[in-house]
Amino acid sequence: MFVLLMYAAILAAPLWAIAVAVKLISVALPGRRPDWGRDLLRWSAAMSAAAAVLVYVIGLGAVQWSASEAESGAGSSPAEPCRDLAPGVLERLAGHEPSYFPLGFDCVLDDGSTVAGSDGYAWLNGLAAGFGLAAVLLVLAVGFLDERRARAVSRT
Repeated sequence: MFVLLMYAAILAAPLWAIAVAVKLISVALPGRRPDWGRDLLRWSAAMSAAAAVLVYVIGLGAVQWSASEAESGAGSSPAEPCRDLAPGVLERLAGHEPSYFPLGFDCVLDDGSTVAGSDGYAWLNGLAAGFGLAAVLLVLAVGFLDERRARAVSRT
């Protein structure tokens, strides 16, 4: 199921990029509304949250894809993310364990310990966390802006 969602997120990513580009162009053009700053902050928070979801869904699909590929087929063992391990470690490989939060793919050794597979998921985790943090900070900025305006109105 995550793989299908991944394909949808991959198709939605260019639409997201086009929406961001159009919004940036509209902000640069003359004739903006007087409250354009607050609207831009709210819109940016929503787009950051959408980007975090898109990146995370792509990562979920990638993890599920790797897990599915490792469980079936002629070239499935060892799992693709585990093939880059050192030769001494690769010989002790007993299985794999996908992780959906945080995104990752662990390679299980014969003594029960785990070794992280390829680091391809680290940047997806960082990107999703960065977009999520940006969304939260932008929502806080909107709240501070509203509070500042309310205090200015109450002083007059």
